Amino acid sequence: MKISIHKINELRKITGIGVMDCKKALIYSKGNIDDAIRTLRKKGEKIAVTRSSFHMKDGALLSSINSNYSCGTIIGISCETDFLSKSSEFLYFLSILSKHSLLFNNKIDFLHSSYDKYETIQKMIINQMGIVGEKLELKIFEKINAPFVINYTHHTNKIATLVGFSNKINDISVAKNIAMHITAMNPIAINKEKIPRSLINEEIEIFENQIQKKNKSDVIKKRMLQGKIEKFLSENTLLNQKFIKNNEISVQKYLDKYDKNIKINIFKRINI
Repeated sequence: MKISIHKINELRKITGIGVMDCKKALIYSKGNIDDAIRTLRKKGEKIAVTRSSFHMKDGALLSSINSNYSCGTIIGISCETDFLSKSSEFLYFLSILSKHSLLFNNKIDFLHSSYDKYETIQKMIINQMGIVGEKLELKIFEKINAPFVINYTHHTNKIATLVGFSNKINDISVAKNIAMHITAMNPIAINKEKIPRSLINEEIEIFENQIQKKNKSDVIKKRMLQGKIEKFLSENTLLNQKFIKNNEISVQKYLDKYDKNIKINIFKRINI
């Protein structure tokens, strides 16, 4: 099977693995990137667990919250060039849409809503296309509601996060620090119970492949497998991760230091 240079480079960008290993993995997986990553991980290559992300060639994200911290949105607009995605004009347009998006629960209602002189947001986007000379499209619309919601957008506008808490947080910096942690550390779920069983089973299969190559007894291999599973769960669940601003404590302990009664209900982290 012939594998394109573009696909090999794409896999290299994700994994940091050499060209020939990437090519072999893609041939083995018949060109499927996700399967190729699993193949490389089974061989023992150190690659982060793949998470779903939105594939936009160019564009930007922005998260916003309403004035009483009860809801938040993440919206993403695609464009044709990296230059436009970083321009102040494009980001200002995105900020207008982001604030307006807080009034709606889904992408369709938002696009069909009116704004200022425009009959619909969709027509507003079309008008903006004529101004910037590139195709623009609303690719991402995510919303969460909770007793207290905080947001964080990375300065590149390529990652945006929302976090919903069970109670009001008076010290905004505590909530913001957790949102920044999620942005940086990209957890899969809030806790171990929220990780899909199918993903755990997939990781177990990868770990078993790695351990089979070791010249160890079955008892030691079983112990190694359990250790790898526990490490995977602790490193990929938000509450068990080491807090980014203090590696001596977990995110759970950081939150408990502020208020043991506050829980994290939900989070959304989008990257492009």
